[in-house]
Amino acid sequence: MFEIEYSDIEQNNLNKLVLENGLVIIRNAELDMQAFEDIANGLGRLLKTNLHAINKKRNIQELSNNELLRNGDVDWHNDWSYGRGNYYGTMLYNVKNAHLSETWFVNTSKVPNWLREEYKECVGYYWLPQFDGEVQAFGTDSEIRKCFTEKQLKILEKYVQQRPFIQNHFKTDEELLYCSLGTLQKMDNEREVDTFRKYCDENNYKHKWREGDILLWDNLKMIHKRFAFAGDRMLWRTQFSI
Repeated sequence: MFEIEYSDIEQNNLNKLVLENGLVIIRNAELDMQAFEDIANGLGRLLKTNLHAINKKRNIQELSNNELLRNGDVDWHNDWSYGRGNYYGTMLYNVKNAHLSETWFVNTSKVPNWLREEYKECVGYYWLPQFDGEVQAFGTDSEIRKCFTEKQLKILEKYVQQRPFIQNHFKTDEELLYCSLGTLQKMDNEREVDTFRKYCDENNYKHKWREGDILLWDNLKMIHKRFAFAGDRMLWRTQFSI
């Protein structure tokens, strides 16, 4: 984890900081949509979506009690776990009242060796979630599907993502424990994932949101979650190549 002031971001290579630290906290920003886009465009190629997109290029989404993810519990997960291609970076900005729910993070490149041994033979399978119309923390099936273009949907439906639990980061070569609990559909060499869940619940960084906070993180290293909340909460999000 690395923390900087918004006034210092031009003097720092944000991509490098994300790769080195997993999570970067930028304090005291005051962004309009254009300023958010400018930072995002400097990070890398951005993922385009349909539903919840709030800019013309369709690469910035609104996360709120009325839009994407709504206000329910969101389990431990890695963004883009079921996606193809490098969109492993996430940028999240506190537009309004993000403090209503902390965001919890675990850097899985730092897990102990005994936990790596527990899952060294496991492989997880991830594909587009199917919720049979029932409202979940990740939305309904129809809502999730509308987040993507038709071309993206065809790719997501065709290519199941097979991800070893123990893998090396393709940029940093660090060994990671990758298990997106909230989006895992099945696994080879079945093991209880409760051990990993318990570790995450007991060994995490809880981000207490402040006004003007921006978070950047690497979804290969970092798994995250949040709890349900009541009230009017809004954040802007984009996903970028790392």
